[in-house]
Amino acid sequence: MRLHKLLISLLAVFALAAPALAQKKLSKEDRAKLPRIAILDFKAAPDAWHGWRYGGWGNQMGTISNQLRDLFTTEIVAKGKNKIRVIERERLQDIREELNFQQSGEVDTATVQKIGKLLGVKYVMTGKVTRFAYKEAGFSSGWGVGALVGRVTGNGMAGAVAGSVNVKKASFTGRLDIRLIEVETGEILGAWKDEDKLDDTSVKVAGTGTEVQYDEELVNKVFEPIVERITPKLLRATVAANEDD
Repeated sequence: MRLHKLLISLLAVFALAAPALAQKKLSKEDRAKLPRIAILDFKAAPDAWHGWRYGGWGNQMGTISNQLRDLFTTEIVAKGKNKIRVIERERLQDIREELNFQQSGEVDTATVQKIGKLLGVKYVMTGKVTRFAYKEAGFSSGWGVGALVGRVTGNGMAGAVAGSVNVKKASFTGRLDIRLIEVETGEILGAWKDEDKLDDTSVKVAGTGTEVQYDEELVNKVFEPIVERITPKLLRATVAANEDD
């Protein structure tokens, strides 16, 4: 009986240690041999902004692109350890300036290959925000606060300032389309699309009703689950491609 318990305990220890052994630290030379991937800037499809009665967010696409690249970088580095390396954003910026590259439309395969070869990477990931929909779900009384302050203080200006921001309830739907391209051949190794929804969240709206204030945390909440689901698929495609070489 004691021997049986001892064997079970040893098996449990090995089971816990197995992941750590599998994730052993690679030498500098082995790490240098790992394939590298570059993540290009994200852009929005022409009809991506659904339901936006309030302007402004479309002008934040550069900021959203950086957030998405950071989210993918974090996931790929964490889940792709000992499998792949991600090129630094600064290096990509240098190449963009060198090519005078403006990602305002579809990026053709030839351009992707050129960027990839200049960066010395094996893979390039391109991404597009194909949907970022906004829908009001209700609102709270920001105007009431302003009216109350104005009445108590007898100062219309104070009331206007206090009521300059309304807090409304809204839902957001985000969708990403991702492609993984092999630089040498220009072949699309994988293409994935995924979407997620954030319901009944609070957003700040200017009192004039013209603009939903940009919220970095909200962007992360909408897109982070998508990034977490797509990244393992992307990594499996890179591993499969390496095994075929």
